[in-house]
Amino acid sequence: MTEPAPRPAWAEIDLGAVRRNVARIGEKLNENTQFMAVVKANAYGHGDVGVARAALEAGATWLGVILVDEGVRLREAGIEAPILLLHEAPVERIDEALANDLTPCVFTEKGLWLIGEAADRAHRPVRAHLKVDTGMNRLGVPIDHIEDFARALTKEPRVEIEAIYSHFAFADAPDNAFISEQLSRFADACDRLKAVGIEPAFRHMANSAAALTRPDAHFDMARVGIAMYGLSPGPKLDGIVELEPVMTLKARAAMVKRVPAGEAVSYGLRYKLRRPGTVVSIPLGYADGWPRALGSGRGASKAAVLIGGKRYPAVGTVCMDAFMVDMGDDSCDVGDEVVLIGSQGKERISADDLASALGTINYEVVTRISSRIPRVYRG
Repeated sequence: MTEPAPRPAWAEIDLGAVRRNVARIGEKLNENTQFMAVVKANAYGHGDVGVARAALEAGATWLGVILVDEGVRLREAGIEAPILLLHEAPVERIDEALANDLTPCVFTEKGLWLIGEAADRAHRPVRAHLKVDTGMNRLGVPIDHIEDFARALTKEPRVEIEAIYSHFAFADAPDNAFISEQLSRFADACDRLKAVGIEPAFRHMANSAAALTRPDAHFDMARVGIAMYGLSPGPKLDGIVELEPVMTLKARAAMVKRVPAGEAVSYGLRYKLRRPGTVVSIPLGYADGWPRALGSGRGASKAAVLIGGKRYPAVGTVCMDAFMVDMGDDSCDVGDEVVLIGSQGKERISADDLASALGTINYEVVTRISSRIPRVYRG
């Protein structure tokens, strides 16, 4: 059931779509491969508590976050499932992380020692996940330092390595040859740890793309993010499994006016009407996550919206709290529904459409929708 939005711009989040996406992706996983629902960054802009609950109901067994605050918020909402911190927690927050039963990850010797010290204060050993770097060169123990780190682990009885994991450098190209190279390096890291008596209970490496296309990367758990939200990890992966976009971004027309030919619109008067037109103001701007880069001047419009089931171009400079649309000879009423991302009638505007216009990826489009935009849940 849809609740009324507290402002005339909102994001509808279909939790039924989350459940169906999780179930369909889960069917692609190897038997006994667990499903980690990655709900970092407020569930990619969708709202972490609601999405986490829906994903767990559909079969996810773990949740993944980056920040201690993200994990604490889930715990305060009553969620009891295992939660992995995918980055090392800052020293000031480790005790809080353990107090909230968040599973830390570790990839530095300092981080290992800090977790051990926190384990002493908590009067219990701590289970952690060890991240190794298999070629992305971002975070993780470098492969050529595995033996050194293993020796540090053997001297730290307060920390038990429950799992080992890594991250693919390609989120959108599971057929890239370097994926196989990373899998080989990961196997090598696991073997080196085993040789010194460290054999974690489980391994995980697959992202959304690998979950859908690389059974050899499923191991004991897959970490699924973007696909769970109904968005494809990349163009080559469209259609592998039926995914339903979870977010629809909507607003209500704030003002409708006829503007004569020769007049211009918005800051800088960059868009001039060549003929009389109906200009509609949409009460959502770059402070809400509608990028200023979607504005148009003399060139073609970079974005469109749906009003009454038809597509109309966004025109002029995007303001902090509003942008404008030119409906030409058509019109609408103040308060009419406007769709910025989603479907209306037979027309559809996707996060991928906006990503293409912006020269970016669908992840960024949905995660940048700010907290000023209320999330309204249904399903």
